[in-house]
Amino acid sequence: MALAAAPTYKITPSSIKGQLQSNYVDIYDFTSVYAPSTHEELNYIYGNQSISGMLHLLEAESGFSSDTYIWSEEGRRHTLISAATRSGNVVTVSAGHPFRVGEVVDLFDATKQQIAVISAVTATTFTALPYKNAGWTVGTSAISAFVIGSEFGKGTDGMVGSLETEVSIHKNKPVIEKDKFEVSGSDATNASWIKTKEGYLWYMKSEEDGRLRWEDRMELKMLLAEKAESGSLAGGTGKDGTEGLLSAVRSRGNIFSGLVTSIAEWKTITKRFNAQGKIADYQLYCDADQSFNVDDMLAALNSGFSGGLSYGIFDNKEDMAVNLGFKGFHLGGYNIFKTDSKVMNDPTLLGAVPSAASKLRGVMVPVGSKEIYNGEGSGGEKSKSNFLCLKYKESGGISRKYQTWVSGAIGGTPTDDNDVMRVNRLSEKLIAVIGANNFMLFE
Repeated sequence: MALAAAPTYKITPSSIKGQLQSNYVDIYDFTSVYAPSTHEELNYIYGNQSISGMLHLLEAESGFSSDTYIWSEEGRRHTLISAATRSGNVVTVSAGHPFRVGEVVDLFDATKQQIAVISAVTATTFTALPYKNAGWTVGTSAISAFVIGSEFGKGTDGMVGSLETEVSIHKNKPVIEKDKFEVSGSDATNASWIKTKEGYLWYMKSEEDGRLRWEDRMELKMLLAEKAESGSLAGGTGKDGTEGLLSAVRSRGNIFSGLVTSIAEWKTITKRFNAQGKIADYQLYCDADQSFNVDDMLAALNSGFSGGLSYGIFDNKEDMAVNLGFKGFHLGGYNIFKTDSKVMNDPTLLGAVPSAASKLRGVMVPVGSKEIYNGEGSGGEKSKSNFLCLKYKESGGISRKYQTWVSGAIGGTPTDDNDVMRVNRLSEKLIAVIGANNFMLFE
């Protein structure tokens, strides 16, 4: 993105090598807009260090114009009560229940299961009459139950009471992030020049790195940020924080402890998702150890693995490089696509976290959209939304998704008397994790 005076700015090449705000360009803009056939670059001995991309591939980006983003998620259609006790025909649920007279319930404990019809209810009890003439076989404690239907006699009144859809309301606040690149007037003359058919542009390598670092940290914030708890030192200074992806999944989603190493463990994971939204497609972002475990697990399914490679199973030939990696697998109705995460492997970021310190090994993110209640004043109407939504402040044609502007006395019209050029950056946004019960962390 070009350095811009708020709210928008265009790059205009100059006919002479004049260092102006209007003809400054970074390498990103130069290669994408002017597309030269070749240009000199530094030797990137650490490769492409950018960790941006994970969220941008998965989320839907859009603006909103308030200090809080609110959304409502539809609860489960059916209700399971648990930890109930029975005395005779009366079942007690200390936390309350939604059952009604005339409904037929399936009751079960650790060893028995039984069908009964409800004849009376209170706020915390219901009277159930079993259909079997032998009476009760289900025990008197640790009972669970759910409704399977209802039964009424001829000419009787209808169902008493109705059930409302359970809706959970979630909200998150955006945070303002700022950064700055500053160079003295003397160092600003050490510019690199690019000649195009329209004229000259100039750039500085350090500023380009600053922009990439800024983009990485914006993504890290959306991944790792936390809300300030009541009584916290940060909250006491007015820093409220924001709920990042990992924080949302830890509080409302699923967690697998350690590395997944076997098919049996993956079956346990898919069973958990069966009990949630049962989203068919998942993207697994993981560190190197978890990635290798998936590869080894799938390779071991090859009957010729212990005695050597089976070329056919890997779609390889003798004169080809052997493919020892897998991009994903299908299990129990789920498609799981694997991607190595840069941020989890980077030795200067999450890759440096010791295993004993709740090291993040991976995150499973559902791919697609989820039906929610619109929380932005639509009268409770339902809408479709991505599971990950990146929301940025926007109003009246002003977007705070990513603002940059140049200030100082260098280039163009001076804004003050300091012999520097400043590249100022600002962003105000949040991430909304919708249906966190469909996500899973591995740590």
